[in-house]
Amino acid sequence: MAILVLSNPLPSAPFAEALRRAAPDVAVWTETDDPPPGQVEAILAWRMKAGIVPKYPNLKVLCSTGAGVDKLLVEDLPATVPLTRVVDPAQGVEIAQYVVAQTLAFTRDLPLYARQQAAAQWRRHPVRLASQCRVGVMGLGAVGQAIARAFAPLGYPVAGWSRSPRVLPGIQCHAGHDALHRFLAHTDILVCALPLTPETRHLMNRHTLGQLPRGAFVVNVGRGEQLDETDLRALLDDEHLAGAALDVFDREPPPADNWVWSHPKVSATPHIAAQASFDVVAQQCVDAWRSACAGHTPALAVDRTAGY
Repeated sequence: MAILVLSNPLPSAPFAEALRRAAPDVAVWTETDDPPPGQVEAILAWRMKAGIVPKYPNLKVLCSTGAGVDKLLVEDLPATVPLTRVVDPAQGVEIAQYVVAQTLAFTRDLPLYARQQAAAQWRRHPVRLASQCRVGVMGLGAVGQAIARAFAPLGYPVAGWSRSPRVLPGIQCHAGHDALHRFLAHTDILVCALPLTPETRHLMNRHTLGQLPRGAFVVNVGRGEQLDETDLRALLDDEHLAGAALDVFDREPPPADNWVWSHPKVSATPHIAAQASFDVVAQQCVDAWRSACAGHTPALAVDRTAGY
């Protein structure tokens, strides 16, 4: 019995070392090894290509290295093999910190003051009140809720939108496709924390983003494929949107000549809003493997139909 780490493009060594700490009696291999296929009972991966899973006839579970599983939903993954995701409480806090930092930089004009500093200019500008910056969070799972809660003490009005109804103290909740327009029309800071599903792919496009008030700001910490980057650029260039902070992209990393690197209204970061602890990832993978071997459904198994 063994666990195989296929984390490319993420480095495999930290995951393998954490797995060995979590289960010293279990063999752990990486993509540089040539393990006997019949001994592999668990795979820990970031993405998966068709044709790989069938090579391991005794596979009991496929585990994601992160909270999202969209890159692992290959057609040849047997229905009998559960797919699990990572749930790291600290990850939600880190993502919330990132979103708040980007929002504060925008609403308090910090990029403008940085440009003034470079030009040795002493010029004060009116402060935009937090109460006039309505934050809207798309996706009210664990991460979305952490983001929404982080804004409350800072004086920002917060609303949320999700596929199914939610009731969260202090947050105006909207649900379903019919409520999306109302949600967007009253959002000045749009934050995407949705999982990637067929329904959310390119959900943020010219039509939906165009429903935001003029001068709105977009923060994407969900998945890059949820945003039509061409449409975003058009809305930035015609000044309907005032800016965007992007931590995820349709292609990662974006090519060196991609417009996001140099656009003056875009803050682009390399998928660093949060990084799950290697030990948390490893322990949850081991727990999922042991649960599957015992004939149980792992606690963090995803609903493949829903995509999360």
